[in-house]
Amino acid sequence: MFNKKSFLIFLFFLFLVSIFNLFSDVTLEYVGISLNLYKEFEVSCGTVLEIVSNIGNTEFMESLGVNRKSCIGSAVVKIINFLSTTLFLTLITFFGLRYFKRIETREDLTDLISILKRRNSK
Repeated sequence: MFNKKSFLIFLFFLFLVSIFNLFSDVTLEYVGISLNLYKEFEVSCGTVLEIVSNIGNTEFMESLGVNRKSCIGSAVVKIINFLSTTLFLTLITFFGLRYFKRIETREDLTDLISILKRRNSK
């Protein structure tokens, strides 16, 4: 059954996936199509931390070439994705813990129901 512990483990797993997404490489994928050739290109820009820390570094930005703005944009999107996912998971955790707290305050009536069933069956 779904309980508080499994709920928190699932949310922690989702948070770890979000962190791994933040620290993964930023890559751009392009598709080149001509009349007789179909080719896919992949450009690796580096990690989000490298891109954000080297925004003022002209040497690093020149190494990205014409993909400079796309790499920076993809890094910013990954940061926004991480922040929105973290905010969403925080809200889900808050409301989930309130829900489980409300459930735990209810009394267990299984003993009373079993006693009443025995009395009614006689």
